[in-house]
Amino acid sequence: ELWASFRGRRMGGRELPLPPGYRGLLLRGGEPGEPPLGEPGDPQAGWVTVTGSFGTITDWGADAAPLPGRGLARALQWGPLAQAV
Repeated sequence: ELWASFRGRRMGGRELPLPPGYRGLLLRGGEPGEPPLGEPGDPQAGWVTVTGSFGTITDWGADAAPLPGRGLARALQWGPLAQAV
């Protein structure tokens, strides 16, 4: 369990691993009006840049750590289930 405060309110957190085969990405987009990188006319070139990745995400709750198997932990189960179906 993790503990922190936000605007003076106590928060409890729990780190959750992403499902197998999934990873989170940190993306940075170009500034408005900034031309995309790459070849002119290429709609895929340079609109976002991957700046990092992660394999766990923290589920936060007010005043207590979220219960295992509830909330975000339950939502993370849907990706592999959807793939199987």
